[in-house]
Amino acid sequence: MTLKRVVFVPVFLLALAAAGWSDSGTMSVQVKEGQLRSTPSFLGTVVGPVSYGEQVQTVQKQGDWIDVKSSKNLTGWIHQSALTSKQVVLNAGGQAGSAANDKEVALAGKGFNADVEAQYRRNNGSVDFTWVDRMEAMNVTREQMISFLDQGKVRPEGGAK
Repeated sequence: MTLKRVVFVPVFLLALAAAGWSDSGTMSVQVKEGQLRSTPSFLGTVVGPVSYGEQVQTVQKQGDWIDVKSSKNLTGWIHQSALTSKQVVLNAGGQAGSAANDKEVALAGKGFNADVEAQYRRNNGSVDFTWVDRMEAMNVTREQMISFLDQGKVRPEGGAK
């Protein structure tokens, strides 16, 4: 094998791997408030917040987590579900806008909110919501969650740090 081939093959493979991740570059936050974390895990320490419409620069991806740098120069991991490659903008009057198509807007409008819950309760009067209401009122601390996961020998993606 020639020296050119020895050098070319690894360089080619690295370039191919870098091009394979299509979400690199700039992305927009698509949730009201996202949290940047120190590790790629929901249990990672919160580094700081990012807000709806804020643009972030992607650094790397690990599983479902993306390492980003915010417009406020904070760096941390955020779950990919909180980001979109579409540009999200706030119009005058606080109205949110994006490049969403009609089908996406219609589906987003079918979310479970207070009105939908009230209608469901009216239509299903025999259903006992006591435990659902209790679960919604629960507040679990980070330490309680980590203890629970440790006892069950559960290791979330990225590890609990």
